[in-house]
Amino acid sequence: MIKLFSVKQKQKEDARNNNGRPVKKQSAGELRVQKDISELNLAKTTAIHFPDGKDNLLSFEITIRPDEGFYQGGTFVFSFSISQVYPHEAPKVKCKTKVYHPNIDLEGNVCLNILREDWKPVLSINSIIYGLQYLFLDPNPDDPLNHAAAEVLRDNPRQFEQNVRRSMAGGYVGGTFFPRCM
Repeated sequence: MIKLFSVKQKQKEDARNNNGRPVKKQSAGELRVQKDISELNLAKTTAIHFPDGKDNLLSFEITIRPDEGFYQGGTFVFSFSISQVYPHEAPKVKCKTKVYHPNIDLEGNVCLNILREDWKPVLSINSIIYGLQYLFLDPNPDDPLNHAAAEVLRDNPRQFEQNVRRSMAGGYVGGTFFPRCM
């Protein structure tokens, strides 16, 4: 049987140890994110950053620097925004780096099936990071957000590679300027 008096006493003690402020309980989502982050297995080409400090685990950035493929040598930053009901809802992921890519539009929206219809609570942040890395190794022209880039990739892969290089070096592709990301 739980002794309510001892629970109440423990809460008062915790508040005293926290300079009188109530101790904030972690949501189930925060606990799961904490577990996911502690189990991250990041490749040497990937880094995590907490712009709001490590006290806010529900908002962070992942930087990916592909070491092969069309995007080799580029630096791409993704923001992750995670709700309190995670893992029952997929994180919101946006690409902060303007990139010429069939699966990332110019506003930074990312077309990755596990962020949409294929999300399941058993998936983790690690799964999403692997998916993002894979988008840079093997862009998918059959499920595009940037239809123009997808069409060039399908019809003329050599031209697509030139467009990627031009955009990463800081230049125009199809009338759109891309800041340097190399």
